[in-house]
Amino acid sequence: MKTPYLPITLLATLAVLLPNVAVAQTSAHKTVAQDGIFDHATVEGAWKEAILRRRPLLVMFTSDNCTYCRKMAKETFGNPQVQHLLRGRTESVMAHSDDYAALIKKLGIRGYPSSLLISPEGEVLEFIEGYLEPKAFAQRVGPLLAQPLRHVGSANLSNVANQHLE
Repeated sequence: MKTPYLPITLLATLAVLLPNVAVAQTSAHKTVAQDGIFDHATVEGAWKEAILRRRPLLVMFTSDNCTYCRKMAKETFGNPQVQHLLRGRTESVMAHSDDYAALIKKLGIRGYPSSLLISPEGEVLEFIEGYLEPKAFAQRVGPLLAQPLRHVGSANLSNVANQHLE
């Protein structure tokens, strides 16, 4: 689903902001990836793997004081059916507001949790604002993961940085 209220060039934003983001994550933030709920501890690492493996990037934006974020991480992303749906089909990461404030601001994220499913070419496939139960999440994301990804040439940020979200 294309997102009309994100009128930015996603890849240009990622290319500019990610190298400048402090990658020092707090130990509390690393535990989610280590517990096996998310694949990566940083957006940078997840994005690189998404490009390398030609898989969509799934980012859940969160805040430490967000009750629904903890609920979505535990109940939705921790759900065995959702994990089965995502495993091997996406590169996933939880992005904390204090670690990625500039990226969150640039993307226009207004509340938490917010989840983005992004193709390796930088196209926003789905933007989910708020908490979703496992079944509703699977119904929105599952069909998108079943479709083949279109290829736009090399998986290099500079080759696709001019693509705009509609």
